[in-house]
Amino acid sequence: MTATRPTVPGLPGVRRALVVGLGASGLAASRLLVGQGVTVTAVDEAPDHAGADEARALGATVVLGRPAVELLDETIDLVVPSPGVPERAAVLQRAAAIGTTVWSEPELGLRVFPHRLLAITGTNGKTSTTELVAAMLAAGDLPVVACGNIGRPLSDAAGQTPPDTVLVAELSSFQLRFAETLRAMVGVVLNVADDHLDWHGDAAAYGRAKARIWIGQIAEDWAVANADDPTSLALRDRYAPGRHAAFSGTQPVGLGVGRRDDDLILWGSDGTATELLAVDDLTSRAPHHVANVAAAATLAVLAGVEPAPIIEVARTYHPGVHRFEMVAIVDGVSYVNDSKATNVHAAVAALGAADDIVWIAGGLAKGVDLAPLGEYLGNVRAAVLIGTAADELAGICERAGVPFEHAGSIEDAVRRARRLVRPDGTVLLAPACASFDQFRDYADRGGRFTAAVRTMAATSDESVAGSAPGDQGGSTDGT
Repeated sequence: MTATRPTVPGLPGVRRALVVGLGASGLAASRLLVGQGVTVTAVDEAPDHAGADEARALGATVVLGRPAVELLDETIDLVVPSPGVPERAAVLQRAAAIGTTVWSEPELGLRVFPHRLLAITGTNGKTSTTELVAAMLAAGDLPVVACGNIGRPLSDAAGQTPPDTVLVAELSSFQLRFAETLRAMVGVVLNVADDHLDWHGDAAAYGRAKARIWIGQIAEDWAVANADDPTSLALRDRYAPGRHAAFSGTQPVGLGVGRRDDDLILWGSDGTATELLAVDDLTSRAPHHVANVAAAATLAVLAGVEPAPIIEVARTYHPGVHRFEMVAIVDGVSYVNDSKATNVHAAVAALGAADDIVWIAGGLAKGVDLAPLGEYLGNVRAAVLIGTAADELAGICERAGVPFEHAGSIEDAVRRARRLVRPDGTVLLAPACASFDQFRDYADRGGRFTAAVRTMAATSDESVAGSAPGDQGGSTDGT
């Protein structure tokens, strides 16, 4: 007679779990699972990891320096991969072969701790839109927490807040790929452009992963798409079972927030049009910022927020650091940090928001074709190229007639850019690539750029500290 395996309340059938990766997401998953009585093995292929001690303190068995696939057998009921673990990873291929369940950390969190969820994904704009939506709900006196890819893991937020708290979650395609029942009462795909093809394999798989933001919706829920993005609209129309709405930074929409002339307008289901505010009243008139505000306002309205607090937040919101952040003006030259522009779509937005640019670009291309950048270099006087994609970008610049130089470091790039830029021009860090070939992350890259600029400014007779982040237009939060 076969013994019945004990089950865990909230996680039927889950007795043993394998958590892959010891970053913030892996630690959050371990914390939840151990708290639910699950036996957890947490593995990271790095021989040393800063999260190892915390995972042990939580009660997980920690294994370092070994491939995760070596620890997966039929006794494991659940695998929770960190977002950086690609779908083709051996451990996930093995899980599929032996029928082991795979959930992302957000899926796990909401299964155990159900909350009302507003979910935000897209190639670019996720972070700013998440911040805007959370601020609008808070201004409307709703209990709210921003979480997910923006910083605080969703499962931590779900497990540490009352059930009536609204979770406003930034979710990446990595997190959504292994969502099965995640239900967003409002979910939006902001835009879709080629990105992370090294992880997903191709653009179609990437789009399908984004569309899983609507996977758990029912008829009463809202699916929001970008009226200016045909792929976003097509994914919504194909995959979203709930009610449909849209947003736009350029045109009217049937239901949601769009633009008419120079105003953002809320269109209701009955066809009524309510003016919210003029585009000139926003902190930036850059097209992507207008679109982010329209998207956030649409989600906030669908969540029950009245126009007044939405308008209040829209008038005052500034994007965060590394998003077209004015670092300093040195000898009349503007130095702008848009390190968050980690893909072509985001870099194009930045290139269109300034004139007479010396462009610092490069890094890890993530399997994406960078060639479309060549169509948007009309404002670029010269380029300084860094990282593994430098040679590919050099070819693009050469075909576009843009002079370029190679730099061995971000500090070297700043020095070269200073020599190349004209008075009253702009030195723009908008890499169009990920940072992991040379830096810890985009914030490390942006921080080193900022430090190099400020060191240079300290020796100048004429320098001005940067304005509030986002004043100049800029990044669409490429991640």
